[in-house]
Amino acid sequence: LITNPLDKAGLKITDIDKYSVEMQNPDITKPAGAGNVPESNYKMIGALGVKRKDIEKKDLLNFVKDHGMNGWAPTQGHIPSGVPYLGFAMEDLTEGSLNKAMIVGKGSLFLGRMTNLFDGVSVILERNPGKQEEESTVSQEAVKNMIAEAMRGFASHMLDGQE
Repeated sequence: LITNPLDKAGLKITDIDKYSVEMQNPDITKPAGAGNVPESNYKMIGALGVKRKDIEKKDLLNFVKDHGMNGWAPTQGHIPSGVPYLGFAMEDLTEGSLNKAMIVGKGSLFLGRMTNLFDGVSVILERNPGKQEEESTVSQEAVKNMIAEAMRGFASHMLDGQE
């Protein structure tokens, strides 16, 4: 869910500004014994980055802090996947400082265990830089040459008409 989309896009793990994983609220999951689910996922993504040599092992906790976020979603069904961040991602990519975000949508572990099938999808979102006009600069020398060529053509046309 993480490295395949990045590989297809030619990106490193550190090229994604924010990852939105299972955004379960740790205030609910810690007392229930499941720990801080988003933080565990960010550590796993960081470990993949270390394995792929995108980051140094000593930078793992900084990666979690810089590329992750705290969980806030309820813990039922597919809701705690990365999807709750989608609206915030739009704002971060248009008005904020982010250029790329990855939404990681994981399916149901229960259904996966029951069926031995995996369901999940990741989507990379990018800032739209908008329409960018190309600057075409023409040197003074080129302008002089164009004017001279036009004048020669005009003079030649005038001389042809006098004969």
